[in-house]
Amino acid sequence: MSIEDINKLDMIGIPKNNSHYVELGLTDHLSWDFPYESHLYKLQQKLNSYINIIETGNIYKYFPAAKGREKFLIKIYFKYQIPDECINFLQSVNEVILPINTVVEYEIG
Repeated sequence: MSIEDINKLDMIGIPKNNSHYVELGLTDHLSWDFPYESHLYKLQQKLNSYINIIETGNIYKYFPAAKGREKFLIKIYFKYQIPDECINFLQSVNEVILPINTVVEYEIG
């Protein structure tokens, strides 16, 4: 699964180092070719799918171990270095999803 599988969760679990969170992971193997809009749009679609699962409560249906937890971490694993436009986009996403106790983080490499 990957960023291109919009309606699928790539990964889900409870982090050992922070069991208060449910972590939803997604992988992005695409290179960042200019212009970035197409890639950002795919990322936005995938994030919207994850956010919808959290907002609707379907997270508890798909992952019963999440019951009793109300904090969520969406972790993005990028294969390639991301441009400033992507960093700015992710910061904007974090501002929007804060009220649903959700945060986006990422790793590169």
